[in-house]
Amino acid sequence: MNRNEEYWALAAQLRETPPELEGTVDRARARARKKHLRRWLGIPAASLGGVAAAFVLLVNCSLPFAQACGRIPGLRDLAAAVAFSPSLKAAVENDFVQVVDREQTENGITFRLDYLILDAMQINFFYTVSGGDYDSYHVYPSITGPDGEELEGYSIISGEAAPGELSDFNVNYSDDSQVPEALRLTCKVTARREAGDGTAPAADESIWDEPAPGREPEIVATFTFDLELDDRFTVPGDTLPLDKWVEVDGQRLLLRELEVNPTHARLAVSTDPENTAWLRGLDFYLEDEEGNRYEAGARSGSSGRLVASGADGVNEVIYYYLESSFFRHPERLTLYLTGAEWLDKDAEWITVDLTTGAASWLPEGVEFRSIDRRGEDVHCVVDTPDAGALFTWDYRDPEGGEHRWESMSMTVRASEPVEEDLETEPHQISFTLGDYPWDTVELKLRASRETELAEPVAVALP
Repeated sequence: MNRNEEYWALAAQLRETPPELEGTVDRARARARKKHLRRWLGIPAASLGGVAAAFVLLVNCSLPFAQACGRIPGLRDLAAAVAFSPSLKAAVENDFVQVVDREQTENGITFRLDYLILDAMQINFFYTVSGGDYDSYHVYPSITGPDGEELEGYSIISGEAAPGELSDFNVNYSDDSQVPEALRLTCKVTARREAGDGTAPAADESIWDEPAPGREPEIVATFTFDLELDDRFTVPGDTLPLDKWVEVDGQRLLLRELEVNPTHARLAVSTDPENTAWLRGLDFYLEDEEGNRYEAGARSGSSGRLVASGADGVNEVIYYYLESSFFRHPERLTLYLTGAEWLDKDAEWITVDLTTGAASWLPEGVEFRSIDRRGEDVHCVVDTPDAGALFTWDYRDPEGGEHRWESMSMTVRASEPVEEDLETEPHQISFTLGDYPWDTVELKLRASRETELAEPVAVALP
């Protein structure tokens, strides 16, 4: 029996509750919801210990998961992988999983594609990669049609993977595109060792030292899978038309609609062109009549910030991802807006003197630590209280020339907290202005300020 057959056999078996466990599931879920759900949604997914803790909580919340994980090791890995996403966890509990069970090996690297969790607007790929005696891998996925034809209207979010550990990446489709019936997935893999092969700098190296020959990661293997997507999982979700104007921090926002899919939900927002600031991020959550929260972020397809918009977000639809209520079927939902991130229209560009580091203005807590010119290139290090993106891809020279990083590379490094503010964790962002002979530069900010509302703005959804 292959893994696909095992999965569906187990799913069928778990639909029947043993007599000795009658009522246990409901009691366990009730206790877990009351005691743990809100804290669980806020746990960072940064460490193996965090994953283990979330996995234990997951088992406590779902006896079917506990039984499945005890019998099929692959499902144990999947349970841990979706532990931080209530939406994906609910999808697994409701048999919303396509088992792939495909494996390829190239140059001593083995790539195994295990599962897909998908709906009409998003595909989550779960995979493992191992071999070659590497410490970590980075997978660069791309998709085409089944015959290699180009596809449009999608974005891919991927990251690093540890050897043999079930990892994932996801494909998100825009409003006018949908997951196709079949596709060709290509995964290019780079790999690195922590030390000893030139792929990582030594601990005492300057961050501006030129990389040694061969240090830049190279593609060590490429894998291609032709996939048929199960149409049971690509039925359209539910769309709630909102068409409500609200005011947040003196700015007007139009809540257009909420789309609820099995693996995620999306909130569509537009801005008033008369606003004095562009919307750069929105903090919010949904709550149903039983008090269950559906948070933005977690593992819902993005960080919970901006997903997609037109130029400067003016007169365009902005999409934000959040966890889905699809499998709960709530009778009522209320949207709570708790904060926002803005780019003031009169503070979009800052001018930096590359000889002194002085800037026309900077957001609170941001400071240029160093500026180092090497030939025609200029290397900059900036202290910032946040690890997120500070600048956009665009910058201008003093003669009015417009430039754009084709492949902007920013290194984010945590610094020691300053003594007078031990709760702050400053970060350093580094970037390079390539072939730049001028002494000043105009940099375009991504955001200029952030607002946390004293009282949430509550909007009852139809």
